Amino acid sequence: MRKHWKAFTAVGVVVLVIAVAAVLINRPAPAAPSQDPSPLQATGKFGFPVSDVKIGDGGTKKASDDKTPTGYSGTCESAAQAAANYTRLIKDVHLTTWAQQKKTLTEVSQPGRWVEKVTFEGNLLTDAKDLPASAFDGGWYTRTDVAAGGMYRVASCEEKKRAVVQVFTGGIGASASEEPSSFFQTVTFELVWGGDWKISDAGTVPVGQDFGGRVKDGGPMSVGTNMDAESAPVLRDDLVNAFFKNKSREGWVEYANAKR
Repeated sequence: MRKHWKAFTAVGVVVLVIAVAAVLINRPAPAAPSQDPSPLQATGKFGFPVSDVKIGDGGTKKASDDKTPTGYSGTCESAAQAAANYTRLIKDVHLTTWAQQKKTLTEVSQPGRWVEKVTFEGNLLTDAKDLPASAFDGGWYTRTDVAAGGMYRVASCEEKKRAVVQVFTGGIGASASEEPSSFFQTVTFELVWGGDWKISDAGTVPVGQDFGGRVKDGGPMSVGTNMDAESAPVLRDDLVNAFFKNKSREGWVEYANAKR
């Protein structure tokens, strides 16, 4: 009987080893790392999630202006970086550096009718014979401060193919008074991949429009909000609530280095 018991025990051990081996062989492979384009770290001051994406990061090279980062990796995270870094190219207007800015814009974009729209104001001002009286700080007409707005929304993205990204930026603009006044607005970009992220369409989406169905809405902006001619763009709870009135907050994320 003892011999039989030993035999049964040996058989049981063999069966157990085979069963364990089968489980190990058939165990599903570990899940691939998340490709989330905006890993979230926390909740910011105004209730939006905070990403680890930073304004000014992402590029491995510089454009001919020696300021604009280029050479992105093609991830959706890098699309959010590129959109932030390209914002000043379509919104800033400095009367003595406009020519270089337009040259840089052509380096990071694809041609299209949108270019004429985003450069119209700058061309008009810089072609004027006399320096407009409203210019400030030695030739500025509009100067953006992306970190003051400090948020973005990825409306859609396919790595190394195409992305639509909205950037909420602050800025200072010339006014009829002696001092410039601050503003906030959303700039929307369509980016396509061509060895790097290139702008294929961009602009400030008018109220009630959706960038040809590519975004939920035009995003928050300060138009119609009394900001008391503030000379520096600083966000407050009351301003955020006013800017997002009738606008969706879904998908908006703060850059890691937003000014708060």
